[in-house]
Amino acid sequence: MGKLDKDRHQKELAVRYCLAVGLIPFVEVLVHNTADLTEATEVLTDIDALGIGVSGDGALHRTAFDCKTTNKMSAINRALWARGLCDYLHMDSAFVILKRPASKNHRLTALTLQIDLHDEDSFIDLSRSYDPSFPTVTHYQSEIENWDRVEAAYRKWLWSEPLYHLNRTVVPTALRPASAFRKVVAELRSMRGNFDPDKAEHLAILFDTMSSCFLMWSVMARDIRRFYDPTMDKAEFEQTLRFYMWDGREAYHIRQRLAERGAREPGGHAVDLPSWNSLVQMAGLIIGSPQSVFECASICKELSMRSVADREEALEAALKKRVSSNNRIRQFTGSLAKYLVEASGMPTDMVKAVSSAISFP
Repeated sequence: MGKLDKDRHQKELAVRYCLAVGLIPFVEVLVHNTADLTEATEVLTDIDALGIGVSGDGALHRTAFDCKTTNKMSAINRALWARGLCDYLHMDSAFVILKRPASKNHRLTALTLQIDLHDEDSFIDLSRSYDPSFPTVTHYQSEIENWDRVEAAYRKWLWSEPLYHLNRTVVPTALRPASAFRKVVAELRSMRGNFDPDKAEHLAILFDTMSSCFLMWSVMARDIRRFYDPTMDKAEFEQTLRFYMWDGREAYHIRQRLAERGAREPGGHAVDLPSWNSLVQMAGLIIGSPQSVFECASICKELSMRSVADREEALEAALKKRVSSNNRIRQFTGSLAKYLVEASGMPTDMVKAVSSAISFP
């Protein structure tokens, strides 16, 4: 994210809007091609900002923000482009923040496409209907400089680049949350020896990754809760969970057969996710309050920024209040940190570092 980008202010407004309405913000999400005909992955475009929310039934809702500081394209053409992007990525709606106001006809026409056209002044006015203090700083995420700091942490420690790609590109647009979660665990295993619990930047990367995991689990927990039956014995629950985590019974059995064939050769591996028993325990814990998981994702995103930001008393008080309002937040965060550390082989002190960061005096 270039510090001289002309649309930085608009991106910051988009992030603050997301925070005002309870969405988890992402910035500069890359959009890749779906075809896989060449070795290199082709970037088609990027989403300036993306806000993700969750409904009561566990479905994720995505809202894109297209920030424009020039008038190279008419307002309605921007709306048509945004609608195409939404359809391509299965997003629900979009805002286009323009340099100048769009005509009333263009704005009303765009609304039929679930695209909201605004100039900066009208966007700020809309946002104040949700938060009268908008656009004041209410979170560590509110300031674009803190996003820069987290990005700088990834770029400083080159081993974390695959995680940056997952957390900024794959997870925000994922349609199969269990698959995205497996990818995160696999990447953590490949870089486990690089994490240092004494480095704030490493903690920022871990919290950012935990936010991604919780975002996926905000869907997964509700799915698991639906197939969970109190009359199930442990073996039945585990088997059903196993099929779910591998995207279905048939997909699991295919992988199992491949694993059994590979086990006769050097390097053969079992199909189960690492630290399977701990994952089962975490799943059993989380389905006790699936509605709390999304808040954990939001808190971990905030803790990621806080790890590398300058501390501010008002923001500390607000974050402490949020964490203290739901005892599931510390419980779930500790459980996920414990699982990721066990599954990946990271230093066990990373769990203590997470616990210390979320334990406010």
